Amino acid sequence: MKKILFLLFIIASTVFPKNFLEYSAIDKKINDLTFNEEYDKAINICDSLIKVDQLNPKYYFYYFGIDALKLHAQISMSPLHDRDSVKDALVEISINKMERALDKMEDIEESPNNMFYKAGLYGYYSRFAGLDGSWWSAYKNGMRSVDMFEEIIEEYPECYDAYLFPGVFKYYADRLSGITSFFAGILGVTGDRSEGLKEIKLALEKGKIIFPQASLMMLEIYGSMEGDGYASLSYFEAFISKYPQNQKIKNWYVNTMLNLGFAKKVSKMFDGDNAKMLDDFVKAKYYFLIKNNPASLEFSRSAFEDDPPTWRGIIEHTKYIHVYNNWLLGNDEEVRKAKSRLNENYNHKFSLDSTFADESKYIYKLRTLAATEESDAFYKLVIRAPKFKGNEFEDEFYFIQGVFLFQQGHFAEAEPYFAKLKNSNNWRNKVNSLEYLLDIYL
Repeated sequence: MKKILFLLFIIASTVFPKNFLEYSAIDKKINDLTFNEEYDKAINICDSLIKVDQLNPKYYFYYFGIDALKLHAQISMSPLHDRDSVKDALVEISINKMERALDKMEDIEESPNNMFYKAGLYGYYSRFAGLDGSWWSAYKNGMRSVDMFEEIIEEYPECYDAYLFPGVFKYYADRLSGITSFFAGILGVTGDRSEGLKEIKLALEKGKIIFPQASLMMLEIYGSMEGDGYASLSYFEAFISKYPQNQKIKNWYVNTMLNLGFAKKVSKMFDGDNAKMLDDFVKAKYYFLIKNNPASLEFSRSAFEDDPPTWRGIIEHTKYIHVYNNWLLGNDEEVRKAKSRLNENYNHKFSLDSTFADESKYIYKLRTLAATEESDAFYKLVIRAPKFKGNEFEDEFYFIQGVFLFQQGHFAEAEPYFAKLKNSNNWRNKVNSLEYLLDIYL
């Protein structure tokens, strides 16, 4: 009887292995180089391996994963005025390379390994097509990838890496609008936000090879799609601990922390080697929040350079910081010159600062005390609040207190401050307050 049970166990483990994927030392080396942004070194390794075995989809999968990240880096580093044309040219090159690779893979053996990596290639093809604005191609290749991964999951349910792309597809299909939603409907793509998130998290927590890709997806989801900076922090920290030389993610993490008001908690990132990896825009924001205006002013000058290599939103915000620093420091001539280069939104914002100068400076000081976690000074300043004439500053007064209490875990005390802003005329404060209220009620 024991022999029969043993044979049944051997047969079952042969048919349903836990996870057939292997993660070798060379795979780890490629991932370490890729996600520490040493793209060319990682590509060279893949090129060498592809030359040895041109019909192995595994290293094409790694190659195009690197290619996608390098492409995004090249786009973000290109001049703003030329960014679209750079993107179009680079995406076309990547699509052509992808099509040649998939042609080679057409008739290879349909082993579980080969199927997994080919499915991943169709997933990358879908992403390139989306960047190109070719939505039909994006969904057609995306569905092919999903179908292949789901076949793998059906036969090998413990191949957790295979859950990532189906999860991504389900999540984004649920969040689509406009033409992308139209194409998804034609192809019969149905979204499911919660199921998508569940599958992405499963790949992240239990997959062998997919941790960095799943981590980046969670950052994109919580940092951009969900707008939940707090939820993104643990994913940032896990990624950075594994890939500490990734400059893009480190800057994104610090910027997120500063947006949440955690200047003191993130201060260690401004020392030593970490500081060398942070760009001037992030440094300008940090020193502004800790009320080191001369240092903030120095770094904020970068916003006025021709085509600085970053995203447009932070450039405009840094220009505003530059003007405000000069205003606080009494550099009236610099204020006059720099103010003319603010966009419409920040020009209006600074006009309010000038009109309600005492209120603006009070709110700025209150924010710096919250960011540096000086509780006693913060509450003493709250008691000395001016009689607000500008509604925007009164809204900020309530919002800052709500956030400060929320971050200390005093949710019941924070709730009334956010509730005051449900009918605010300031759209940003209104939406942010509603998000905090949702977190509190949940």
